[in-house]
Amino acid sequence: MAFFKAKVLRQRKDGMYVVYIRVTQNRKSQYIRTSWIVDDMGLSKDKQDVIDPFVAEQTSKVIARYYNILNRIDTQNWTVKEIVDYIQKGKDGISFSMYARKHIEKMKARGQERTSRDYKWALYSLEKFAGNNEVMFSQLTYSFLSRWIDSLSQTARSKHKYPINIRQIHKAAMLEYNDEERGILLITNPWPKITIPKEDTPNKRAISPNMLRRFFAVVPDFSRFTHPLQELGQDVALISFCMCGINSIDLFFAKKSQYHNGIFHYNRRKTSKSRSDNAYFEIRVPQFIKPTFEKYLSKNIESPWLFDFQDRLSTSDSFNANVNAGISQICKKVSPDFHASLYSFRHSWATIAQNGCGASLGDIDFALNHSTYKMARVYTKIDFSPAWILNEKVIDYIFFTNEDIDHHEDSNKSFERMSKYNLIRGEAFISGECVSVVEDSGFSNIEQVITKLLSSLTDVPRPIKVQIKITNLDKKQIQLYQRVF
Repeated sequence: MAFFKAKVLRQRKDGMYVVYIRVTQNRKSQYIRTSWIVDDMGLSKDKQDVIDPFVAEQTSKVIARYYNILNRIDTQNWTVKEIVDYIQKGKDGISFSMYARKHIEKMKARGQERTSRDYKWALYSLEKFAGNNEVMFSQLTYSFLSRWIDSLSQTARSKHKYPINIRQIHKAAMLEYNDEERGILLITNPWPKITIPKEDTPNKRAISPNMLRRFFAVVPDFSRFTHPLQELGQDVALISFCMCGINSIDLFFAKKSQYHNGIFHYNRRKTSKSRSDNAYFEIRVPQFIKPTFEKYLSKNIESPWLFDFQDRLSTSDSFNANVNAGISQICKKVSPDFHASLYSFRHSWATIAQNGCGASLGDIDFALNHSTYKMARVYTKIDFSPAWILNEKVIDYIFFTNEDIDHHEDSNKSFERMSKYNLIRGEAFISGECVSVVEDSGFSNIEQVITKLLSSLTDVPRPIKVQIKITNLDKKQIQLYQRVF
């Protein structure tokens, strides 16, 4: 059984003492601060007892109330902390808002910064509906939560996402505060009776192949700044699209150790914390985008980051915002009605992989680093090259044709140099249309082929982006490039 007594701990600089209620349970003590203070005259000579008449009367009433609360339940096996929590908060006094904010801060500390933002907005929505920023657990009844969820019915995703986030926080609190084996139930659970609506099926955000070709054909406006918005947006979109729709956050936080031998190794940050394989993936950087990819490599020897994005932007959010701003400016050049974000290129990659290249949904899930076959990923040594081959097919489909094709670049047979005796075929494309062809021998490297191809383009407006396909017909090797002409 717990014992209570009014005590003081130490004298303040002004000579006064703050009065506490000492709670003792199983020889361990904890103190509850009160609003009363006393001076030396209000204490016994040994400073052990509060003798001020008024304060002694008030603390006696508080202690009596505490005993009245505890006498209604069996607290024999409780800890002193559990007793203090119960008498201070009880079933009506625990703040959900305060607990939720601490829960969100813990998520940030675990590296779940983006996910924690969703939880923050869910809490904001709940508090806005309640009309204050201090929602108590006792308010989270079936009726209250049902009405809150109904208020979200006109949203596409929030009506599903926000209640799930709030439910997760509520479950975490129940694990912390409740102990069913010992009969400690400080928080009730209204969720089994609540139906959470499903989110609306999102509109497909894929960009048509023709619009993709037009987007990547745009030459950004000249600027005196290094990598201005238009250039940054178009380049990052190209890198993302040509690397199986990789997310911007995975590029922003990429470290130098993740890129070697032409292969980019990464753990997808969005799902790495929730997957047993840590969402690990490897993607070969296609030769087609290597100049663009390497343009942004960090030149700071002491920096651990692979790219220089963090030299100019402090957070992944600001990086993503700048990239999308640049993409938006390029879109306006394509068409006033054309709108896209970086994530649209991930959707576009998946759509083209299936509809244009005949890939299965399983192949697409694998290449997008989704969590399909989670246990198989743990037990199997993964061969990532099928995703690389599919990626090359998508690149070939968009940049080197304006219709379906049956052939693609073999990533294992790329080349930079060739014998002057090999028969070489070079093709130049603008927006998917072949505008020049060279077929001859006598070339010793790809730059000679590219120079000859570009020299024949006398009637095209400049500057313009040209995609180039070089085929070694003798060795059946194909290599893809891009140049601004």
